[in-house]
Amino acid sequence: MSTTDETLPRFATLLARKLKQIFLIHDFYGCNVKLHPDDIVVKSGTKVHLDERHALDLAAELNIPAPRVYEASTASDGIVSIRMDYIEGESLEELWPDMSEEDRQDICGQLREIISTMQSVESKTGVIGTCNGGCFRECRRMGNYTGGPFEDEAGFNDYLTKLIGTTPTDINKALRSQLRTDHRIVFAHGDLSQHNIIIKDMKIAGVIDWEYAGWAPEYWEYVKFFEVQAKNKDWREYAKYIFPRTYYEQLAIYQGVLRWGVP
Repeated sequence: MSTTDETLPRFATLLARKLKQIFLIHDFYGCNVKLHPDDIVVKSGTKVHLDERHALDLAAELNIPAPRVYEASTASDGIVSIRMDYIEGESLEELWPDMSEEDRQDICGQLREIISTMQSVESKTGVIGTCNGGCFRECRRMGNYTGGPFEDEAGFNDYLTKLIGTTPTDINKALRSQLRTDHRIVFAHGDLSQHNIIIKDMKIAGVIDWEYAGWAPEYWEYVKFFEVQAKNKDWREYAKYIFPRTYYEQLAIYQGVLRWGVP
């Protein structure tokens, strides 16, 4: 999901802004995003959570380029709405094929700085979950997953390796035995897809869609990078320019979790 205009011609968004009309940017599975005439985006629906507001507030404190939140509320019918900045620009996903190698590496370097800033902030309580202490959320190939919040990494590891019933016991035990419990618990976005990175004048204007953000083991951003959708297949080859540190062991384990977590 995205709060920019990659699914529709960019001129349509510009026209809607000029005519001061409400423009539907995204509408899918319990979440819609509308651009209002005052350049405010309203994200609402049954799949929207107030937790995203807390992640965006922390991003603002860290001076991370992201939408700034003006208001977040829950209606009587349980629908959550978040009013935030509109991030003008184009998604990295759309720009990537025509970018020079120099520009690609420059953008990756900018993203590396953002990740370094996020990973410099540790959870004060050590709890793994949303920024305000709610349940942990993630998106895997088979859909959305939730659990916790987890008081420690051992509890998180139990959640991570809760595989389908047909998984051989030895494989489950093997995966679980390799997981450590001593990682730093840091601020993570959880869905660094190219369509969630908005570019203007070859600068990252904003990182959007913080619905899976929160506190997670320090390796989480890295392993999820290789799972999230990638329209441009060479995107993953740029991990070496994006991440300050690699986590090969954790990546191998998580790939095993994904292999045995699919029916």
